[in-house]
Amino acid sequence: MTETTRTPARPRGPLTIYRLQRLVLAACVVLGPVAILIAALANPPYYGSGPGEAATIATNARSSDLMDQTHLVAELVASYLLPVGLLVMAWLANRRSPWLASVGGLLTALGFIPLALYVGQDSLYYDIARLGGGAALVELAVRFNHDGIMNFYNLVFGLGTVLGPTLVGLALWRSRAVPAWAALCVTLSRLPSFVFLAVPFSVAVAAVLAGVVLLVIGSIPVAVAVWRVPRSIEGELVATRV
Repeated sequence: MTETTRTPARPRGPLTIYRLQRLVLAACVVLGPVAILIAALANPPYYGSGPGEAATIATNARSSDLMDQTHLVAELVASYLLPVGLLVMAWLANRRSPWLASVGGLLTALGFIPLALYVGQDSLYYDIARLGGGAALVELAVRFNHDGIMNFYNLVFGLGTVLGPTLVGLALWRSRAVPAWAALCVTLSRLPSFVFLAVPFSVAVAAVLAGVVLLVIGSIPVAVAVWRVPRSIEGELVATRV
């Protein structure tokens, strides 16, 4: 009798979940920047006369409910997807640029932890505007935004959300995980925020919006790389199981 040799079946279950993980992470890389771009374009204070709580509330009072709600919903979505997407970028660069990826990922995580808080802050401004924006309510918003806790969050948010993505972009460039132009887009995407208080308000807003557009552009090749990277790992997994 001859013994029939059977070829082991391809393990579909584990590979399916790995592909699903890749798909979800790649989607976060792109959809996070897209969501924050929509939130920025629909942000009423960006079309106002200047920064500050009083100007923000006054602009919210003049804007349409659709614009306000679009901003809040997009910002809420971004508060979940954007931090994950940026951390995935750091993970992608970690193999060949561990120090830059680690420091950039840490600063990104610390900076974006308060992002959900700022969604609530914008929602508060919206509610105050719809209540008439009285002097007492505006003063409450000013006190809330400038107490000790919020000052700490403002500092960490400002530094982390600028320096974190900048270092992550440099890590992507050094690791050659994505094309150099894509890494440059990520690197430069948040740096315009540093000029916000040094130039006229309209110029600062335009610079910040341009930075968000760069982040969206740079995120597309990163998402493609995230989708492609684990394929060799899957092949090794199949080989070991066969």
